[in-house]
Amino acid sequence: MDAMECLFTRRSIRMYKHDPIPEETLKEILAAAACAPSAVNMQHWYFVVIRTPEKMEEFRKVMREVKEKFHPVLVDRFQRHPETLQTETFFTSLGGAPVCVLAFFLKDNYPDRDGAMQSVSAALENLMLAAWAKGVGSCWIHRAKEVFDSEEGKELKKQWGVPEEYIGVGHCVLGYRDCEYPTAK
Repeated sequence: MDAMECLFTRRSIRMYKHDPIPEETLKEILAAAACAPSAVNMQHWYFVVIRTPEKMEEFRKVMREVKEKFHPVLVDRFQRHPETLQTETFFTSLGGAPVCVLAFFLKDNYPDRDGAMQSVSAALENLMLAAWAKGVGSCWIHRAKEVFDSEEGKELKKQWGVPEEYIGVGHCVLGYRDCEYPTAK
């Protein structure tokens, strides 16, 4: 797939097959994320890859808590489109994706927080485009603050070895899609 086709056809996928992503494919996807441009070349990112069923279930449990806290925001935001609240189901199931990549940035090593946030965001974009080029679907979930501000989220962050000074930017689920989406022309 060429770059333009990748850019025009990538979509957020919310239903995945349980098929694992091969190790080599996952490494290539992560390497592409690490090649993103970054503010003053600081490469502010820190990624955690979750891919065992047990760890994915731990993360889904935290996401269920996030859903409860985020529900009033969604109800308010989508008053005119209540069908959009199906997003909550995705929050709790992660669409059955076999992999989730958590993205963090180091808050203390660069005075421009926006630059650090944008750098990690660029890395997540690279990750999603590289995944799609390999036939792997993705969906970026940006509720990282709510996830890692919860007590269980803080404990998981500690278990996963994420240094305390890193702040969550978002997470991205990866997997082979189990649905069809129209492509842009």
